[in-house]
Amino acid sequence: MMFQKELYLRRKSLHTLLTLGLAGGLLIFWLLASQAGAALPATESGERAAAYANPPSSVIQASGSMTVYLPLVARNFPPPPPVFGVQMDAITNSRGLAQAIEAEMHWVRFSAFHWDKIEPVRTEPPTYHWEVVDEDSLQNAAANGMEVIATIQFTPLWAQKTGGCYCGPIKQDALDEFAQFLQALVSRYSASPYNVRYWELGNEPDVDPSQVPANSVFGCWGDREDEYFGGRYYAEMLKAAYPAIKAVAPQAQVLLGGLLLDRPSGGSDTHPRFFEGILEGGGGPYFDIVSFHAYSYYGGSLGQMGSGKWPGAVTAVPEKVAFLRGVLEQYGYGNKALMNTESALLCGEDTTDCLETQAMYIPRAYADALAVGLQGQVYFAMINEGWRHTGLLLSDLTPKPVYNAYDAASSFLTSVVYEGTATGYPAGVAGYAFRRNDGAGHVDVIWSSDGNSRSVTLPGSASAYDKYGTLVASSGTIQVDYSPVYVTRP
Repeated sequence: MMFQKELYLRRKSLHTLLTLGLAGGLLIFWLLASQAGAALPATESGERAAAYANPPSSVIQASGSMTVYLPLVARNFPPPPPVFGVQMDAITNSRGLAQAIEAEMHWVRFSAFHWDKIEPVRTEPPTYHWEVVDEDSLQNAAANGMEVIATIQFTPLWAQKTGGCYCGPIKQDALDEFAQFLQALVSRYSASPYNVRYWELGNEPDVDPSQVPANSVFGCWGDREDEYFGGRYYAEMLKAAYPAIKAVAPQAQVLLGGLLLDRPSGGSDTHPRFFEGILEGGGGPYFDIVSFHAYSYYGGSLGQMGSGKWPGAVTAVPEKVAFLRGVLEQYGYGNKALMNTESALLCGEDTTDCLETQAMYIPRAYADALAVGLQGQVYFAMINEGWRHTGLLLSDLTPKPVYNAYDAASSFLTSVVYEGTATGYPAGVAGYAFRRNDGAGHVDVIWSSDGNSRSVTLPGSASAYDKYGTLVASSGTIQVDYSPVYVTRP
């Protein structure tokens, strides 16, 4: 049966409205292939912080009732692979929850827990200020079957290894207190009605504190004086944190703080060795998932994109995965899962060409993620105009071109299996081939490798759709350039 996007979109438009209810979605783990991508310069921490900043309290207040959207699922239709995700500053309708559900975003990365705010003062017994946690957002995600990746950040003053450095490491003699905090935290929020299962320990820890402000959203566990850039000390934290979490929630999944991950051959800087340091320091058994970040940069003209610190990379996802997988295999952990927990194409200015290129980026990035077997890929962010114009929506919830492309990508690629390189196309046309799990045929994602327009004759019974999901042709010849095209075939 040939895939019919119109039927799929009709299914997406039908939602059952409930009050409360619905346990978290079913998770499918995908075997990870080998490949990996780009890093953000630490000098961007100021504007980046604004993008991560907590929204006003008026934004995160929950309404009196909770709306749950249940997509209609056909009999024997397999659960979709949980690849599509987004970062949100509040999981509420005023910050794009309905749009996330409409685009079938499975993962929601959320800066949920700030240790310095929850336990600002050490007491015996400990005093935890749970009232500072945005529990409404966590409940909204759980009620709608979304899987939260909850980041745990910021070291309180009394536990800091370097005084005044909130984004930095925990001192050795406070690791037991951190473990105690984690047990209380996970006990509370892994249970209903929150149902958090994925816990990310920090954010971008592979940054030296000297490069960023003391309260930076970067994790700043890095150490320029150490040959492994501080990775071995991060492993000491994992050795305390992981057993504490697993003791109270055996099914919990622990993620490394998303790594910036500069190119390993980028000079004398030890920064890229942070990840190796985690494994060298014995941290391998003390995490479940490697979390990393991969951004792409606008190349200055329509359709041009790349990752500066990984020459030749476009989305930087395959290149970074290759690097990470190689290091893992070197230390005997080749089967660890990987997730890209921040991804986007960055625009210095919100020009029409750059915003259109962002939309072109989406099919490439998610096709890459599926091809290398990522467990999930999170787009940064649902709403974000304060840093490089990466938001899917404007602050008034108006969809940007990139959101429309994301919605189309999830429609075509939510339930597919990677088959290999797309074949049967002219020289200069690149792409991937996928098989749909519902028996509705195959989907190819193709593009011109150099951007020059190329003629592609569609095979029999095939249809072509542009990056927004609009039908281009159901027979004959189409033109393919930088902008990816979905080709559906029996």
